[in-house]
Amino acid sequence: MNENMIAYCGLDCAVCPAHLALLNDDNELRAKQAAKWGSPEYPLADKDINCVGCKVDAEPRFKFCRECAVRACATGRGVETCAHCEDYECGTLEGWLKQAGDEARERLEAIRSTLY
Repeated sequence: MNENMIAYCGLDCAVCPAHLALLNDDNELRAKQAAKWGSPEYPLADKDINCVGCKVDAEPRFKFCRECAVRACATGRGVETCAHCEDYECGTLEGWLKQAGDEARERLEAIRSTLY
């Protein structure tokens, strides 16, 4: 597992469709994910489905990742992931994890178990 590709919130950017679409220049995947992830509140176009990864200091970064409160908090605190944060399981992270699912939480718990 490439630690730099584990997002602050525990998602694995290496298997994220936005990252894979960029790596493989896959227009079909872009269209599929834009339809799946977009909504009238958060419209997405195929061109929005590109990302180098949450923690990579480069562009393009997926629209939702650029605006992510978890990412903003973690970068502001200078932590490698939320598992490294003294305020782990804060409201910001917990709100996201309710949407993200069990895999992200399990990754963070596994990282945290090696730290403490």
